[in-house]
Amino acid sequence: MRTFLDRLHDLKLKEVAQRQIKISEKNLRDQVETLGLASAFRSCLLRAPGEPISLISEVKSRAPGRNNVDRLVPEDVVSDFEAGGAKAISVLTDEKWFGGSLETLEKAHKVTALPLLHKDFIVTSYQLLEGRVRGASAALILAYYFQETELLQIIDETRKFGLEAVVECSLENELPRVLAVNPDILMINNRAIAAIPEEPAATYDQGSIDVISAWWERNPDLRSWKKQAGKLLISASCVNSAEDIKSLLKIPCDAALIGNAAMAAPDRIEFLRSLNKTANESST
Repeated sequence: MRTFLDRLHDLKLKEVAQRQIKISEKNLRDQVETLGLASAFRSCLLRAPGEPISLISEVKSRAPGRNNVDRLVPEDVVSDFEAGGAKAISVLTDEKWFGGSLETLEKAHKVTALPLLHKDFIVTSYQLLEGRVRGASAALILAYYFQETELLQIIDETRKFGLEAVVECSLENELPRVLAVNPDILMINNRAIAAIPEEPAATYDQGSIDVISAWWERNPDLRSWKKQAGKLLISASCVNSAEDIKSLLKIPCDAALIGNAAMAAPDRIEFLRSLNKTANESST
């Protein structure tokens, strides 16, 4: 059965082919060569014992089956996220399904010094270059798209371009090949996006904050990976409340990525501050 991610894979290849007509990969590589160091992503999110979990807020106009904002003004959203205490910002750049764009990433970069995660359905190195040129510090790499050798290659390319690779699993059977390449940053998606059918609207919001804790308990290799120095563990999706933050503190999770809940909150600043308050109180 084809999945939503399969559909997006095909879409991204078509989009990249069209953009390469206008801007060659060599052109982007030349631009990257002129850039300074990107803001550090992993080091600003790692949690030492006793420290609170960090929040990554996501600029996301919409998702399948829901609309977060009628009109996206990235500069305003980023300002709210900073005021709310986000340590990093994720920018979803897919246009067709999520209402984003590479221009959204560029606008965010112009108004913040926080590290930015380029979140898209990345299937080629060209997309890595596009994100780096527009200010990304890190790039999302979905395990679904890459076998072990390919995963090593895309992570290596990510680093060569001055980015940090955030490797995401949304199915538990993806964990072994991801842990085999020993990534510095692992994101576990509490929503099984790799299992969503090609028409996603009816099932996209399914998931539970308890997924990451269950994986942690069942997988000794995951626990061994985290014992290594400097390994960053992120929980993504289904983080909607202070109780969800408390749930994540059952395991050594460093950061939580908050998307729809932060975007759709009536007061984004106060929503994030309330989560940060819980994180601080629960860690002391």
